[in-house]
Amino acid sequence: LLGKGLICGVIARLFGYGNVVPWAVGLGLFQIGEFSFVLARVGVSSGALTAEMYALVLSAALVTMLLTPVVSRAAEPLYALSRRWSRQVPLQTRHLPRQGLQEHVVIAGGGRVGHYVADVLQRLHCGAVVIELDQRRVEQYQAAGIPVIYGDASHPVVLEAAAVARARLLVLTVPAITVAHAIVTQVRRLAPALPIVARAEAVEHMHRLHDLGVNEVVQPEFEAGLEMVRQALLALAIPAVDVEHYTDTVRAELYAPLYRPQATYHTLAQLRRASQQLALTWVRIPDESCLAGQTIEAMRIRSRTGASVVAVLRDGQAPVYPAPSQTLYAGDLVGVLGRRLMVLIIGNFERQ
Repeated sequence: LLGKGLICGVIARLFGYGNVVPWAVGLGLFQIGEFSFVLARVGVSSGALTAEMYALVLSAALVTMLLTPVVSRAAEPLYALSRRWSRQVPLQTRHLPRQGLQEHVVIAGGGRVGHYVADVLQRLHCGAVVIELDQRRVEQYQAAGIPVIYGDASHPVVLEAAAVARARLLVLTVPAITVAHAIVTQVRRLAPALPIVARAEAVEHMHRLHDLGVNEVVQPEFEAGLEMVRQALLALAIPAVDVEHYTDTVRAELYAPLYRPQATYHTLAQLRRASQQLALTWVRIPDESCLAGQTIEAMRIRSRTGASVVAVLRDGQAPVYPAPSQTLYAGDLVGVLGRRLMVLIIGNFERQ
């Protein structure tokens, strides 16, 4: 039994698995398998085994099967004990950067959502590490050059390998609430102050995650539906400013119960109400417009409407707060900020 477990663990290590995985494989596969029943039966039929030996084989197999769940739980303690005797954490360099993990983002769950998050963080050159239990996905992350750890994010050993105590943020993308509950519980033990952004599979799970200490909760189906509504309203020629205000209001109605007790919620609510009084829109100056060739000062937009020109986009460059002497030309995109009614009036300028 010891030899079988040792062989299985060594094979797992030779295949490139590190951390707690070889321990889990060795202790999880040390038992006598069901195939021993068939071999013992053949041995009895051929006369190679007596009835007493057959009973002994069956008894030994059943005992090892019953002991497997208990013995497999020792994988983490034994791995933790082995770390105490080693000078450094036995992490594989192809999984994690050689310089170690510091001020990074931990992504628990490497599915589609986790891959999107990791890809954006990689493009922004933000340090991140993904924890994933699916070997196929682990290989995909390795091929993409994204640091990844093979393991269960609900296990303390795996979280320690991901250095959650030194992380800046945890992004929890697993959909199952039971798994998310276990991960958050372990993370809060290792890093009580670590900010957590979590995915909620259903709306009713949002409060549960928030009560566990999750700082921000995102409901993907709701966000996807809201984006479809936004695209539909834009296709119906509803002003983009009105669409954004509507979607922001609907989103606030869903998430407000989670954050209303917080002191910053009321300040953010006041800022949101103030922002609803303003609108930023982009107006293109047509070729035949009488505004083409005029300066911002000559157009007297501020005195006529109360709105302000805050940017002019031309040839891919956008000077912010252009001077009154800035000349506008046909094809320019003019960013106008002001009260919503005033911006609508400005929008009519392009038809002059």
